[in-house]
Amino acid sequence: MTSEAKIAANRRNSAKSTGPKTARGKALAAANALSHGLTARKLVCVDENWQDFASFRAAQRAALAPQGAVEEELVERIVLCAWRLRRAGRVEAELYTAYWRTRSEYDDTELGAVFARAPEKMIALTRYEAALDHALKRAMALLERAQARRRGESVPLAQEILVTGLERLAEPAPPPPRAIETYETEPISPSESTSAPE
Repeated sequence: MTSEAKIAANRRNSAKSTGPKTARGKALAAANALSHGLTARKLVCVDENWQDFASFRAAQRAALAPQGAVEEELVERIVLCAWRLRRAGRVEAELYTAYWRTRSEYDDTELGAVFARAPEKMIALTRYEAALDHALKRAMALLERAQARRRGESVPLAQEILVTGLERLAEPAPPPPRAIETYETEPISPSESTSAPE
C-alpha cells in the first residue's frame, strides 16, 4: 500500500509537469502517436494543410459529379482513400530518406536496403497501401454502377465466382514416374575379390 507521504510527493511532482503550454507544443504533443497517418482519425495530418485537402476534394467531386446520398457517400470514400494513398507515397519517401541519413559507409547502397533495415515498417506500409487501393477500386466500381443505374442503363447483378481446386496448387506436384532400369550382375566370387592386383 502506498504511504501518505508518497501520495503527497506524487501530487507535488505532477503539478510541476502539466505538459506543453504553447499552441505549437500542444500541436506537436497531439501528434506523438502518429507513425504513418494511413489509419489516422484526422483527415489532415501534420505535414498537410486543409487548403490542399479542400482543393483535392473539390477536384475529385467535380470529376465524379455525385448525385444523391449514396453517390455522395461513395465519392467521400474515394476522396479519403485517394488522399491517404498520396500520403503513403510520402511515407515511403520518408523511410528512404531516413535510411540514407542514418546509413554508414559500409551499408548497402541499393534502394532495397530499406526493406532489410526496416522490414516491418515496409511490410506495414505495403499492407496499408494495398488495403487503401482495394477500397478505392471497390468504391469506384460501386460509384460507376450507381451512376449507370441513375442514367437508366442496364446494370447486371453483381456475381460471386466460386473458385475451387486452388488447394491443389499449393501442394507440390509429385515428380513424374521415371523408368527404372535394373541391371543383373554376376556375383563376385571370394577368390576374385581377394586376388592381388597384377
